[in-house]
Amino acid sequence: MDRFSVHFCDAIRDYLYFRERRYPAKSVLKLICDRYQLDAAERTMLFRGITLPETARTRLAKLCGTPAAGACFHVDYFNQCLIIVSYLSGNRVFISCDGVLRDASGFHGKKIPEHLFIRSVELIVQTLESFRPGDIIFYADSQISGAGRLASVATELFGHTSVSCHMLMTEKADEALASVAGGIICTADSAIIDRTGLPVFDLAKYVLEHTFNPVFSDLRNICAS
Repeated sequence: MDRFSVHFCDAIRDYLYFRERRYPAKSVLKLICDRYQLDAAERTMLFRGITLPETARTRLAKLCGTPAAGACFHVDYFNQCLIIVSYLSGNRVFISCDGVLRDASGFHGKKIPEHLFIRSVELIVQTLESFRPGDIIFYADSQISGAGRLASVATELFGHTSVSCHMLMTEKADEALASVAGGIICTADSAIIDRTGLPVFDLAKYVLEHTFNPVFSDLRNICAS
């Protein structure tokens, strides 16, 4: 179980206090993080993991259980893979107050460990294949450094699967996913979850729970303390 700084619970409480009164999120985040001297991981957890109670309830209502056979999956490729990479790297992975598994690694602008990325893709493809889906579409953001090379990791596996798999490279993967009209969305991106009207499956969480024996920090419990 993760250990947090002594003032992390206070930071969550104060952050929610100001957000419930509709103060700007970014300004409040900087104020609270600086006030309590949170480290980089805790700052990211506060930003990604804490949201207004009504928003959290709305997102939680969209989460679905194990999908039925024949479902069409729309997977936020880098989003889901990097959560698993974070776990495999020993970095902090946590359940947000909306019930969705997220990471606090912040790979943006950093080198992604490719051997762990390959392993994450293998785990995701194997898990999806076990659901006997009708179709799997991966959405990869082409603006990410090395996107083409990292996307090819999945496409090389497609020829060894028994199900239909496709890779869609796009400059705006979030918009493409949010506009999908049918099927199941697999993402931890709060903006996509907020915009979609489709069921959301926490694929990364399912993969980790059914492959390893993780104990995730749950911000819902921390918020309630």
